[in-house]
Amino acid sequence: MNFFLLALILIIVIGIKIKGPGEFNKDYLEKKNTTAINGIFVILVVFSHYAQYADLGGIYDRGYLAVKAHLSQMIVASFLFYSGYGMMESLKKKGCSYILRLPVRFLKLLFKFDCAVLLFILMNMALGITYPRHQTLFAFTGWESIGNSNWYIFDILILYMLMLAAFSIASVCPYTVKHTAGVIILTFATIGFIIVMRKAGKDAFWYNTLMLFPAGAVYSLVKHNAERLVMRSDFTYFFSMLVVLAGYLYGSSHRTGYGIQTYIGWSIMFMLLLLLITMKVSVYNGFLEFLGRHVFSIYILQRIPMTILSQYGYIEKNKYACLIAVMLMTIVMALAFERVTDACIDTAGKLCGAEKR
Repeated sequence: MNFFLLALILIIVIGIKIKGPGEFNKDYLEKKNTTAINGIFVILVVFSHYAQYADLGGIYDRGYLAVKAHLSQMIVASFLFYSGYGMMESLKKKGCSYILRLPVRFLKLLFKFDCAVLLFILMNMALGITYPRHQTLFAFTGWESIGNSNWYIFDILILYMLMLAAFSIASVCPYTVKHTAGVIILTFATIGFIIVMRKAGKDAFWYNTLMLFPAGAVYSLVKHNAERLVMRSDFTYFFSMLVVLAGYLYGSSHRTGYGIQTYIGWSIMFMLLLLLITMKVSVYNGFLEFLGRHVFSIYILQRIPMTILSQYGYIEKNKYACLIAVMLMTIVMALAFERVTDACIDTAGKLCGAEKR
């Protein structure tokens, strides 16, 4: 796995651009750049999930395993933060019309997720893998799994609805404060969601990064002031970097020592550090953007080739070659899956539009 991690680093280096003294990337939060960052982390997600199927631990795996252990749930941090930021930016530009479209966005994501669950059902039938009927039914909501990744999609679906509720309530506030009010309500609603998930007995990874979603929305509100402060000069930039890095290192060393609060704090420090790095360093390239555009499909389908190759013993025999096969198969499946599901959604949209007319 060390070689795969090295290959990822080489991919990141391709097209990398570093700003000179007194210069900054003003477009570090443009969609194409955040999409490329997500492309990096979706590869790390594939690596992390693959480690659940392969026997890793030899000399050629130790470097990757050290990185994996350190990053932990931070491999999904950018997905949540950039989602919160991007949705808040869209809301500021489009207003109520964007909020009213959230149920449609919810249904589209749920439809695609359920299509993927159907594929897992078919795979399980072909391989003779069985799950209790109630577990299969709840898998369509994301609450349970039948071999698929589910927690992240379940959480995103809930976060969509929390954002809809928060800004629907905030819409009665005066225009000058409604965005701030909406973010405050969203933040407390997310805290409530975390408490519910803990009470429900879900594993910590279901909820310990969720605060990054409202954190992204908060950053959307304070972005211009933050940039004026940080980008004033190289001194203010590197001083900010030093402060955040210290917070990150402290949070990393204490992330499990004082409960979920320290883990949340560490995750926020991680994203602030990533933001600061991208203010100076652009890691955009076309391949990373391509991967970032297909995060959902790669995330939800990757376990199909992993499961099949594992069931037939191929991963046990040649774990590194199988990882290459998994990545290639996942990308091909993701492209085909999106083409079919997008066509279904477009057809349903046209039919609904025709009925309204």
